[in-house]
Amino acid sequence: MNFVDRLVALSLTHKEVDVNTLSEVARGVHKRCVEAPYPIFVLHTCNRVEAYLYDVPREFISFIKEGYAPYIGRLVEYRGLDAARHLFRVAAGLESMLIGETDVLGQVEEAFDRQVKAGYTRGLLKTVVERAIRVGKRVRTETGISRGPRSLGTLAIMYVQKKLDLSTAKICVIGLGAVGRGLVRSLREMGAGDVVAVNRTVDKGADLGVVVWALTEESVERCLKEFDVVFTAVSAFEPVIKQLPQGARVSLIVDLGMPRNTAPGVPNVVTLEDLRSLAEEYNKSRVAEVEKAERIVEEEVQSLELFLRRRWVEERWAGLLSYWVKIAEDEGERAGGGLAKTAALSAVKKSILPLINYTKYMALEKPEEADRLISILEKAYKIK
Repeated sequence: MNFVDRLVALSLTHKEVDVNTLSEVARGVHKRCVEAPYPIFVLHTCNRVEAYLYDVPREFISFIKEGYAPYIGRLVEYRGLDAARHLFRVAAGLESMLIGETDVLGQVEEAFDRQVKAGYTRGLLKTVVERAIRVGKRVRTETGISRGPRSLGTLAIMYVQKKLDLSTAKICVIGLGAVGRGLVRSLREMGAGDVVAVNRTVDKGADLGVVVWALTEESVERCLKEFDVVFTAVSAFEPVIKQLPQGARVSLIVDLGMPRNTAPGVPNVVTLEDLRSLAEEYNKSRVAEVEKAERIVEEEVQSLELFLRRRWVEERWAGLLSYWVKIAEDEGERAGGGLAKTAALSAVKKSILPLINYTKYMALEKPEEADRLISILEKAYKIK
């Protein structure tokens, strides 16, 4: 009984196709994942469109793969430890166009929060993604992999700096997710004087120290007419900028959205492909820190199986524990409630805790035996 072996990752990234192609693929993958009856985690950033599946039948894996058409032949499939290692490397920034960039960790966290709330990412897959986030934070704390430009957004700003003066330019940032918020902060730090943000939720930018407009077609048009540079970082399947209005002032549109936030044919658009060579320059300076980060990733990958076994025991015990706690509460109420109820609950927990800890210990060496023991108890108490 091996728990990591049940993990599968399907990955299409900037290494296999250009970012414009990734934008095309994203819609098909999401359509197939949105009604998934099995645990799934979808990571969709400017550098990748990935699906992580846990303990699912082969037919369902094939079903998700079809969402990557017509690029299935370039899709990379990872299984078991390799799948976990890949996700940990992604969270650590080791698989990014700009190695060590920080935006990807925020994107993993945002996707995780949304998908846990929606019920897609659950069970032991939830635990795997939690560990990946932990690894991403540990790498950035214990290494210098993120020194220098922290994100692709920062690279984009550096690219823009070569074209115009940030201190005098009027700049608009559309979208305040992980990437957009990072953009606003970096723009302020790098000397931008006039920055306005646009977002679906206006109060999300309250802590950024800039004016925030509500995201509407009118506000987008206003940005294009009144600002010199517009950055887009919106999570949406339809383009936010469909065309330039008459009298548009904007001279550069930097599209960091995934899928693309600008429609084909819109002029003066900078995409991630334009930043690739700049990213490669900084990647060369981070080689030593990459080695440190990879050691951390490998250490965490090797400990994952034992961690999953402990978490699996906790999940298996949940039904039994709820059953016994309910009995204690009922008996405590029957005895007068108050202190009697508290005492009954305490007695149950003290009685059961040694058994839970024993099965956790058992699961580390002999998970099959732990499974049999818990199954016997579930059967005895008729717990499904």
